[in-house]
Amino acid sequence: MKKERDSGIELLRIFAMLLVIGVHAFSYGGFYAAAKGVGGHVAAAALLMKLGTRPAVNIFVMITGFFMIHVPFDLKKNLRRTGRVYQKMLFYDVALTAVFLCLGSKYWVDHSQTLALWRVIAKGLLPVTSQTWYFLTDYLLLCLLVPFINLSLQQLSKKQFRALTAGLVLFMSVWMTLIHIRPFSLVFKSFGYAEMVRGKELFHFIFIYIVGAYLGTVCEKRSRPRFLYLCGALLTVLGNYFLYTRLPADWGWRDVAIHYGNPLLVLCAALLVLFFKDLHFHSRFVNTLAGTTLGVYALTEFRFLRPILWKVVNFKKFDNTNLWLNFLHVALVVCGVFLAAAAVDLLVGQGIAGVKKLKEKIKLKKVEQSS
Repeated sequence: MKKERDSGIELLRIFAMLLVIGVHAFSYGGFYAAAKGVGGHVAAAALLMKLGTRPAVNIFVMITGFFMIHVPFDLKKNLRRTGRVYQKMLFYDVALTAVFLCLGSKYWVDHSQTLALWRVIAKGLLPVTSQTWYFLTDYLLLCLLVPFINLSLQQLSKKQFRALTAGLVLFMSVWMTLIHIRPFSLVFKSFGYAEMVRGKELFHFIFIYIVGAYLGTVCEKRSRPRFLYLCGALLTVLGNYFLYTRLPADWGWRDVAIHYGNPLLVLCAALLVLFFKDLHFHSRFVNTLAGTTLGVYALTEFRFLRPILWKVVNFKKFDNTNLWLNFLHVALVVCGVFLAAAAVDLLVGQGIAGVKKLKEKIKLKKVEQSS
């Protein structure tokens, strides 16, 4: 009998996807700009919420490291696992590109530029090299490297693993942040690595994977979650907000506050993993919904669909002067977008499963007829 997954971490996966959609609501949906225009406590609350959504990517990658560190070296199994991620990328890229090809060239707009037909087709067939989704591309490459990363990490003692993780945090997170902050930038330099703190590349994913792997190796399971971790995660958000609002603008914190390599965002993700890993319960609904997160990301972040989606639910069209209605509005939009995209992903999954079953039946009939 197949063991049912513990739903605590799966719930965190869903929460992280909601945060991702929240990031897009603030940027593409125009909520932060609209709230900033109102000013006062509305703008302050919007900034706090915006900073609170930023650990999302770190959470996803850290969860992968937390679980995958225990997987034994098996290239064939890893290739099958990675292949499933690639198949989902390719399916959505081809399917959505085909839909927009049918809709016409007025929709072939990417970063305010109308693409030529050949570029639309080429991008639709090459989701990895064209980076249709930067996150899925980096995640796919990480999955390919996981067996070799694990092979190295699994040889380390706990003391060695701790030293490696601490060293990476100091270099990849603390140092890479300080080079952007005055007056530290006068003595902290990093030629060729300045952009690493943004976190939108493979090196950052490997770093966060190792942090997650460390947590998965050294942290023992508890019977109940420690709310101290949850409080700590909230304090990192408040700390980020405090530095954003209190440090002089020309010091540079306002830029690194939203970078995934920011030590506070890395710590926030780690604390949330530590809290949710001990939230023990079993829910088929939660596990099923968590399985749609990659599909939800692919749908909501597709280059031609994203501007249409956030044009429909653009916050600039609404009254944003009421603080509590803003909270409710953002929550409804984020949850609504997630559930709608999850429903599409589930329907696609059911359709693909149905086609596979039909093929198996046809193949079985042919075998029976030939015998």
